[in-house]
Amino acid sequence: MNILLVTETYLPFIAGVSSSSDSIARFLVNRNHTVTVLSPKPVISGEVPPLTGLTFVTTPSIQDPVYKGKPMTIFPFGFPVIFRLLKQSRFDIVHIQEPGSLGFSALIAAKMLHVPTVGALHFTPDQVARMMTGRSNRVIRMMMERYIRSIYSAYNAIMVPTQTFVDYLQTIGVRTRTQVVSNGVNTDVYTPPQKQIPVRKGKMTVLYIGRLDKDKNVATLVEAMQYADSGITLVIAGTGKDKQALMERANSLHVNQKIVWKGAITEDQMITLYRKVDCFTIMAEFEIQSIVTLQALASGLPVLGARAGALPELIHDGQNGYTLEAHDAKGLAEKMNDLLRHPEIRVRMGKASRVLSLAHHKPTVLARLEALYGEVIQARRT
Repeated sequence: MNILLVTETYLPFIAGVSSSSDSIARFLVNRNHTVTVLSPKPVISGEVPPLTGLTFVTTPSIQDPVYKGKPMTIFPFGFPVIFRLLKQSRFDIVHIQEPGSLGFSALIAAKMLHVPTVGALHFTPDQVARMMTGRSNRVIRMMMERYIRSIYSAYNAIMVPTQTFVDYLQTIGVRTRTQVVSNGVNTDVYTPPQKQIPVRKGKMTVLYIGRLDKDKNVATLVEAMQYADSGITLVIAGTGKDKQALMERANSLHVNQKIVWKGAITEDQMITLYRKVDCFTIMAEFEIQSIVTLQALASGLPVLGARAGALPELIHDGQNGYTLEAHDAKGLAEKMNDLLRHPEIRVRMGKASRVLSLAHHKPTVLARLEALYGEVIQARRT
């Protein structure tokens, strides 16, 4: 197959969608398909490893006002690039990762040129409303739901990472064929330590990896540390617009001595961190799935997470971790303290996490996406 993958977010900007897009592209190339990735021109420096069979095309971009280091292409400046690319190349299918400026342009161009499309869902209306207004704005949410319904009803097929959001699309009236395709994790790379690390009594390190932006609700992690036992250390790895405010809040709560700020890290450093810590936490309200949570599960860690979005599909309360209300800082600290005092529970939950992760092994789940492409192309030809 000759595949065009259109994404608003790609490397070197680090985020769930950019990582997912890169994984999909490289998997398909390794399966002997040809892939072109179209994305906004980067606004930060960074290398994207080349691969024979993988082509990169960029569109004019500016700095996204919401996310630090993320480029964005304003509509309709990406349309001429997409239309020309589709007209010149014989693409079998267009995969649209996000229905933003480029996604909308790609859908229009694909319809005009009769190329089948598969769309992915990686955000929620509430997430957009909160980022725009700081609160759950009903009008914006309703507008976004109408937009999602119109866009996703126009695709030939849809892929979403979790059943939670298959159900969501159905509740807002989307009837297009929808397939669950997990973001996946390479369980051969993300693994527990080869040798069991001795359990430290009275000490525990809790890890968060991800963007430091409002939608990730890292503030609740910082707030929790004022209630956490003295033996607990929180490691925060990542960058974002909220980093300075989060550090200032930690200082005002006098918990800076309990927090280690790692900043941006490489994948190798990430793998090492997962193997050195005792627990993972994520309190974001809007996760469609969460790649970092999948990585933590595969690394054999118990997870403390928000009872929101699709996180409960990965965090089975009492089995491989605990779920809480997203802004319950005191409750989060209590669960941390419980795991600190009962290391045998940490070990049991970590083993359960590893078992749960195996159903998300990346080659297995991405093969389902490859099959979906083939079915959509075949249906278009008949």
